[in-house]
Amino acid sequence: MCIQSLQEENDRWIDYLQKALTTSRKKEEEEEKYQEVTIGEQGIFNLIYEAKEAVITLTIYQKEIDSEIQKLTQTLNQQHTLPTEVTKPTPPTYTNVNLPQLSLSVFNGDPRQWREFWSSFNAAIHSQTVLEIQKLNYLISCLKGSALQAVRGFDIAPQNHEVVRKLLTEKYGDSSMTTKLLYNELRSIKRNEKEWIEAVEKKWKESSDN
Repeated sequence: MCIQSLQEENDRWIDYLQKALTTSRKKEEEEEKYQEVTIGEQGIFNLIYEAKEAVITLTIYQKEIDSEIQKLTQTLNQQHTLPTEVTKPTPPTYTNVNLPQLSLSVFNGDPRQWREFWSSFNAAIHSQTVLEIQKLNYLISCLKGSALQAVRGFDIAPQNHEVVRKLLTEKYGDSSMTTKLLYNELRSIKRNEKEWIEAVEKKWKESSDN
């Protein structure tokens, strides 16, 4: 499949950048080439995303067509078994699936931002009546940094949506971790007493919000 081939080529390139290159200059040149190929509207990442969206849409249409074929088959069978009755075939009904636009917030792995991110994502995607594979696809598209690395090994499959969601919630949704991070930030601040008080009040407010 083309999507898998693109992903495999991307993984091999990353592995080459990390292991095969020995000189820093050569590595910088290869990294620039890698960014030119992967970033932007015509980049590998965007092509992979658009291809996955197309697969999802085609899968939805295929299921709708299969459902209508089954209905028509049942209608024809009824006409053959009941010749005295005039049965009108049920007109096809198509479900208009409105996929949300991807103007969603992005989560980079900072536990302090998890609650805000999930509230937004839950309202826009997770609580909507769309397929599990769509929810997973949108969720992964909103991740970057360490959060994306944490779920990189999972395939885009319906059964993986709940697994990925639980993994992220357990890893980044722990309030004690957020409190610890805020406390460490307070300890690292070295300013005068007034600035210290202002910083404490700010961090306390962030802790209360989480």
